[in-house]
Amino acid sequence: MPAAAPLLDPDCLFIAAGEASGDHYAAALFHTLKQRHPQLRALGMGGMESRAAGIDTVVDLETVSVMGLVEVLAHYGQLKRALNTLIAALETNRPALLVVIDFQEFNQRLARAARARGIPVLFFVAPQVWAWRPKRARRFREVADHLAVLFDFEVPLFAQYGLPTTHVGHPLRDLMEPDVLKPREPQRYVQITRTSRETLGLDPDCRWIGLLPGSRRSEIGRLLPLMLTTAAHLLARYPDWKFVLPLASSIDPVWFQEQLNAAQPTASLLAALTIVPGQARHAMAASDVLCIASGTATLEAAMIGTPMVITYRTNPLTYWIAKHLVHIERIGLPNIILGRNAVPELIQSDATPEALATAVCGLVGETDAAQTQKRALEEIQGHLGTPGALNRLALLAESLMVKNKQGS
Repeated sequence: MPAAAPLLDPDCLFIAAGEASGDHYAAALFHTLKQRHPQLRALGMGGMESRAAGIDTVVDLETVSVMGLVEVLAHYGQLKRALNTLIAALETNRPALLVVIDFQEFNQRLARAARARGIPVLFFVAPQVWAWRPKRARRFREVADHLAVLFDFEVPLFAQYGLPTTHVGHPLRDLMEPDVLKPREPQRYVQITRTSRETLGLDPDCRWIGLLPGSRRSEIGRLLPLMLTTAAHLLARYPDWKFVLPLASSIDPVWFQEQLNAAQPTASLLAALTIVPGQARHAMAASDVLCIASGTATLEAAMIGTPMVITYRTNPLTYWIAKHLVHIERIGLPNIILGRNAVPELIQSDATPEALATAVCGLVGETDAAQTQKRALEEIQGHLGTPGALNRLALLAESLMVKNKQGS
């Protein structure tokens, strides 16, 4: 008879987050579980926030933070080593549950390895099967024991194939600081904007444009030069405008400074540019308009209520392949959720400094375009579920760990 698999450790949790937003959710999730179960320990993949919460990060998310088909191939060896390190840690520690947070292709491979070793998997954040290879919904039950999703319309897409699926809602409903949410009431809107500027040490009376080139090195490498050139165009038109750029905690400041130097900004642009470590949400609230990379940050900006222009560039081959696989017209989360183009999107070859500068100018001040977008952004919160997403995720993780303990 084959030897029985080693028992799982009921007091061990494995969490894998491969990007900044996932790192934030992982830290909050473990903090919630640790309060209920002081003996619980956690390890896995994450960044600074995960470590601060007490998670032992055997792989740092910075080593795997690449995006795009061609970019992944270029870093294949590095990604493979990280995956093997995590699988080895799974085998050694035998956690009661693996919680994987987004970072789809990498985490699906990790999830398959865990299930092959008898470790149950809770997958948080569904792959966007409605946009990208819809047949993946049928195969996803091979990856996860349970799927927790952000949006209610995702439940039937996976449940129809026999995968237990729970709508927990979006963590941003809980994690967003109330003091950065700008209501449509003009006086309060202005007050929150000024308060965020004071928090960051920004001149409260200047016109501020937020530059958010993403939280991954690959994104920043492509979008930072574009945004800086866009800022230079805007500065040429409006010499008194200022620019604020929040630096994600997952990015090495030395590396970022090298990228900034390589972009060769003019002295006048550097004088108008303020780089703030972290505090991206205050930077969003402090800004009149945002020039922002497509991703979770656009959802945060939508909740805050600052008008924005969404942009993105990736490897040309990656983009060409994606165009033949993706089945939606929009890439910005606010537009996808609303089902219409409420926010301008300038992608790939359309993302020129001139076009971005023109789009930003159209949203500065009380223009019709700015007011229309602000009204649209107000609708976003109603699509994100009720508050308590991470608490519901924690309860779901608890139930799976208890079920496994009872089963053993």
